[in-house]
Amino acid sequence: MKVIETTVYSFDELSDKAKEKARDQHRANSDFLWSDECADSIKTFCQHFGIKLIYWDVAPYSSPDYSAEYFNSHFRGLKLRDFKRDHMPTGYYLDCDLWMTFYDEFKRTSSAKKAFDKALYAGFIAFRNDLEAQLSDEYIDEHLTINEYQYTETGKLF
Repeated sequence: MKVIETTVYSFDELSDKAKEKARDQHRANSDFLWSDECADSIKTFCQHFGIKLIYWDVAPYSSPDYSAEYFNSHFRGLKLRDFKRDHMPTGYYLDCDLWMTFYDEFKRTSSAKKAFDKALYAGFIAFRNDLEAQLSDEYIDEHLTINEYQYTETGKLF
């Protein structure tokens, strides 16, 4: 039998080169957090108007691609007074981007359809920005530190 001892380090204890390796490892092997919640906020927003979200593709550093099926009839008879700017149906932060944008644009233009278009786009941009933030060194450093990951001297996850 052979016993091998290994010294392990917290992320903060690693050299700069080892930290970079740990970050790269994390980026390559981690799923994005909160993606389901972002999608739920957007779907719930669409469902509120009886609109079906057909397709969406959101990725960091690119324009979101999405398609929803809706018509002018989805917006007939809607009045600004029927909406709350701070409506939070899912409780996730993305609700704010959607509903505040919708409310503000509806108030500005008196067009619920234009407001919906702008709010949906704002929601997908917020989704994309969230994904990008999760790839930042600052976010990853905090994540690795708070979760107390341990590494070898070279930055390999232990």
